[in-house]
Amino acid sequence: MALTAGTPWYFTVGLSGGITLAYLLSVLLGLWLPSWPFNALFTPLAVLGLALQTPYLWRPQAANLASWRLGALLGAAVLALAWMLYGYGGAL
Repeated sequence: MALTAGTPWYFTVGLSGGITLAYLLSVLLGLWLPSWPFNALFTPLAVLGLALQTPYLWRPQAANLASWRLGALLGAAVLALAWMLYGYGGAL
């Protein structure tokens, strides 16, 4: 069974790309803000993961753009929520 590029494919690629890009943006915040948590193990893995995803992160055709964008936004939102719960979890 061959994997074809359809709407679920672009949603999944967008989801994975959104999570990875949001993580790397949080790493940049960690470099600028001294109190931000920085993980030396997961940062190189995120960079490697983004490099491996680069061929799939190109913008899809107009028919699948909405699905890709929804996946990327959902992935970034999930990671941002996880970071907020991680950062404020000790205060609860």
